[in-house]
Amino acid sequence: MNFSKRLGIYFLILLIPFFYRWKWNENSVFISSDPEIKYYQVINSQNDGNAEDCFFPARNLGFSQSMIPFGYPWAFELKDGRCVFQYPVLFVWLQKILFIGILKKWVIYFPILIFFFNFLLLDRIFSRFDSKEIRILLSVVLIQCFTPIFLSSLDYSELTITNFFFLASILSYHKLIEQNQFRFGILLAVSIVFNFQLRPESTIALLLYLSISFLYEKNKVGLLKNLYPYVSLSIFLMVIFSLWNQAVYGHYLGMRGLNTMMDMESGQLSRNLLGEWIADLWGNEFKIGIFKGYPILFLGFISLGLKKDKRILSFLMAGLVFLLILPLISPYRAGVDIFGMRYFESGIYLLMIGVFLTFGNQNSKLKYFLLVLPFLYFCYKSDLRAIKQWSSSAKLYHQVMNTFDHLNPDLIVHRGLSLSYLIGISYLKYPQIAIYSNKDWLNVENVLRDQKKKILYLEWEGNKLVNNEFPEKIWKQKFDINFKLDPKAYVIQSEQKIAHFKGYILERP
Repeated sequence: MNFSKRLGIYFLILLIPFFYRWKWNENSVFISSDPEIKYYQVINSQNDGNAEDCFFPARNLGFSQSMIPFGYPWAFELKDGRCVFQYPVLFVWLQKILFIGILKKWVIYFPILIFFFNFLLLDRIFSRFDSKEIRILLSVVLIQCFTPIFLSSLDYSELTITNFFFLASILSYHKLIEQNQFRFGILLAVSIVFNFQLRPESTIALLLYLSISFLYEKNKVGLLKNLYPYVSLSIFLMVIFSLWNQAVYGHYLGMRGLNTMMDMESGQLSRNLLGEWIADLWGNEFKIGIFKGYPILFLGFISLGLKKDKRILSFLMAGLVFLLILPLISPYRAGVDIFGMRYFESGIYLLMIGVFLTFGNQNSKLKYFLLVLPFLYFCYKSDLRAIKQWSSSAKLYHQVMNTFDHLNPDLIVHRGLSLSYLIGISYLKYPQIAIYSNKDWLNVENVLRDQKKKILYLEWEGNKLVNNEFPEKIWKQKFDINFKLDPKAYVIQSEQKIAHFKGYILERP
């Protein structure tokens, strides 16, 4: 089976995430939680705003930036008073370049497009080590579709583009060793820097692999000479990004670096390293655990005992080390339930590349590839679990969005930030603000003065958000808000039951 036929199969597989994304979007755009913030960044950038700045349409009604309905961990106020969103602007810039003139609702398919490119990069990597084309096809499909990597194609995030630069770094490194061509060196330098700017933990996995691989090279001095100009280029590009981050965010690592330092200095995020390590790898009440959810990863330990060459050992060792140490060195947990595994993906790529190259190295190759089959069922069940949760969330999301459209308010006011994860596409239709006391509400009335505005006020009594990832002070000040609304200039006209929270329509008498 030649590359063009494999390309056709990869394209057909791509229709699966495309179908689900199209189904979830319906006639609109399905975005909630982290993806909504990233989408606002793109929209703000397309409207000639700065990708890093907080998008706040209610500013046009006279409301101050302090009333933006987003806070930790998405929106932050810098020392100079500017409000910035947390996520990497490189993700926004790349979409802006690729989607010039494209309808805004199609931007949401960007991760699926990159997911397809990752099939091709992974295929090329396997082709460097294995000549059997059916094994290449099976290995690529199993890695892309039966590990947590598949879930990234369904989410609107920077993960697939991070994986793209990660795989491009590995491929260009091996191409550079074999051919020592300028274009591969440039690709290596740019890919490493872009990978770091998107998700720094991915670069840890990359450096682990490159370091171990370098140790197994025979001509280390010659390789160093070949790498030197491109290492210098990487450092130069990193300095440029660091200076820009310092100028924009006040920290050389950007908003994520600044946020991490602020949390560490505050001491308000308690750490239970052993508990977090077990939760990330094997699960707890909030998480499924990466090895429990995708037991195919256990094949990495089996592969260590099989015969292999040193190049393959580099993949296995780097992948296993990364998966085992990341929960200990990362200051944050990456989500709940099945979605708590996204920051492992670079290590998963390394480990599974090592596994399938090892199996392809054995005398009885079929026996080892059949060993994979029992694990696939559990991996499929985990993928299906995530899809069901997304489908359920999309249904709830569109119910809420349709209710907002039916009520058609002039302004939406949130009590605290507990519902900020469900604002979604409504943020582009209706100005929205957050208040934390009845005094703030009276300030809303003062800003609007004699304007005839129809206001939808939202509250979630006893919100059920998982709060163990929030600093205690922020949780109490911004999320755990339960005051009773007492309007003066406005009158409550009706009460609405919207999903799991309440809404009130207020108008001037």
